[in-house]
Order: sequence, then C-alpha cells, then structure tokens
Amino acid sequence: MTRKIDSMHEMFGVRADRRCEDCDNLLQGDYHGRHYRKCTVYGVSHSEASDWRKSYIACGRYNKEWTGHRTVMDLRTLGKDAPVEPCEGQMSMEDME
Repeated sequence: MTRKIDSMHEMFGVRADRRCEDCDNLLQGDYHGRHYRKCTVYGVSHSEASDWRKSYIACGRYNKEWTGHRTVMDLRTLGKDAPVEPCEGQMSMEDME
C-alpha cells in the first residue's frame, strides 16, 4: 500500500524545501493523554490511520487551505464499485436518452 504522504505528493506535487511540521494544515494536540498530529488536507479521523508525521516532506498544498469536498483519505478509500456523489448540474447517462 502507498504511504499517505506519497498520495499527497502524487496529487499535489512536492515541496522539497518544506516539511509538514511548519504547514498550517497540520493539526497538533493532546487527547486522552496522547499527543497527535493530523493533516487536514489528508483527513482527520479518530484512528491512527490518519496520524501524520511532522517530518514528512511537504506537498503542494503547503500552507494552502483545502476547499475540496472530500479529503485525500476519502479519495484513497473509494473503491471502483463505491458510489460517487454527482456534482451539482452533472448529467447522467440516463439523461442522454
């Protein structure tokens, strides 16, 4: 399986001169006595699956607010059989008849 940061680099490019630890999208905090880090662009969950390393080389979303409807974590977990929500105004094949 591809590492989380590899998906971010693939989608947004690499900022080799920066690290995630300095990015505005990195959330850091304590919860039940445990320190955590999460990337808001990748996605935030209560699972270790969305834990983030501050030492990662930054992606192209470095210090840029994410306005996507889905997080990268959501996009990674969508299977080819998963239903995809249509965009507003999007036509379906049934509309073409």
